[in-house]
Amino acid sequence: MKMKFKVSVLSMTILFMFSCNNTVVYDVFCSVDKSGWKWNEKCEFPIELNDTTHLHNIYIQLRHTIDYPMRNLYIFVNVNGPSGQILKDTVNVILAEPEGKWTGRGIGKLKELRLLYRKNTIFKDPGTYMFIIEQGMRNPSLPVTDIGIRIEKIL
Repeated sequence: MKMKFKVSVLSMTILFMFSCNNTVVYDVFCSVDKSGWKWNEKCEFPIELNDTTHLHNIYIQLRHTIDYPMRNLYIFVNVNGPSGQILKDTVNVILAEPEGKWTGRGIGKLKELRLLYRKNTIFKDPGTYMFIIEQGMRNPSLPVTDIGIRIEKIL
């Protein structure tokens, strides 16, 4: 009886884990110069998206060192769609809590953070979407090592 219960609980757990799983459509990082992310440096992500029926979550990913001098990072996000659509956003990324604890994960000097940028998004037109990210702090250089985009299809 105990074995049947354990197998049943294990089966339900596995089923639950897979039923809530998202499918990764795109997950790419852009590495910046070792001297830091310059205020005029852009990271471009050309993404081919042909699924016009499923919902997607879009994440902005960021890696930075603990030498980052502020709690937040403003970034500009521009998305150019295949049919000429243009979306421009300014996003405030919170890197540290008020008491100084970093919000990202990591051991040592490097922290990584994933921020939900757009939830339940439908790409209406198939084709290439160009995501362009640049820092909005206008500092000559920031201790950011990588910027990324992750898109997950919601099943």
